[in-house]
Amino acid sequence: MTPRRLFAYGTLQDESLVERLIGRRLPSRPAMLSGYRRTFDGSIGYPVIRPAEGSCVDGRVLEEVDAAALAAFDAYEGPEYRRVVVPVRTGDGRIVDAHAYVPARLAGASR
Repeated sequence: MTPRRLFAYGTLQDESLVERLIGRRLPSRPAMLSGYRRTFDGSIGYPVIRPAEGSCVDGRVLEEVDAAALAAFDAYEGPEYRRVVVPVRTGDGRIVDAHAYVPARLAGASR
């Protein structure tokens, strides 16, 4: 089953940006992605996440993400990113699957 969540660690954490992209705000909550680190990729000018043992990335889980929202997010992220499914830990300690964007060149090597 495809998750109805997106782990946002960069610009998609901005509720007003999300609302401009999909026409509505999404419920969200703090979350953490283990086994990755967040860096800035100067070649594309935005943050990226890369697998890194022992590291973690803080972000937000956007809930109630439907196919139309994913299509809008895919278009926004562009060809530099690919969407993968990752397990994230929410603020209440639960582990949930969520989509996340990784650099396109790493998508095949992601978890």
